[in-house]
Formats: sequence, C-alpha cells, structure tokens
Amino acid sequence: MSKKRALVVDDSSLARMMVRKIFSTRFTEWELLEAKDGEEALAVAGGEIHLALLDFNMPGMNGIELAEKLMVQYPGIALYLVTANIQERMQQKADALGIGFIKKPIAEHKLVEIMG
Repeated sequence: MSKKRALVVDDSSLARMMVRKIFSTRFTEWELLEAKDGEEALAVAGGEIHLALLDFNMPGMNGIELAEKLMVQYPGIALYLVTANIQERMQQKADALGIGFIKKPIAEHKLVEIMG
C-alpha cells in the first residue's frame, strides 16, 4: 500500500522543519512534501495529495489562493491554513471555503488532533 501524502507550504524553512520533525516521529506512514511558496507547491505536488498545511503570507499567491487551486486539483483534500494571522476575518474566509485553521506556531498536539 502506498503512503498517504501531505504537503506543507511555508516560506519559513523553520516552520517546515518543525512540521517535518513531527511527521518523522509521529506520522511515519505519511510521505511529506515541502514547498516554499504556492508555485513550488503546485510543481512538487503531482500524484495524489491527501492533506495540505498552508501558510497564508507567502511571496506570490497566498495560502487561500493556493487552497482554491488545490481544491480543484485534489477534490476531497484536507486543507489547513497555518498562520500567525489570526484575525477573525481571515478565519471566516477559511471557514467559508471549508479550510481548517491552525494558529502558528503549530503545536504537535494540534497536528495529532487533525490527523485523527
């Protein structure tokens, strides 16, 4: 059986490293793909993606714009906006699109919670 695939997109290498560390210890049955921005994310994704953790503030397209593209390309994907931008308006926009919302810095217990 092939591994489930997750995509983490963040222009912060530290944020990606934190997620990678959690996946390498807690979710070894998952393959983790990484990208520093939306364009790179669309290029590396390929195949099937089951979960995406998206920063909001990135160069080029923001996390919401990327989420909209991923929803078309991967129907049924679980999407989460991972951001320090915790304004209510931002959360409402994510909710309206069916995107989960995780406050930065991402805590291991929060990832465990969304992974089921």
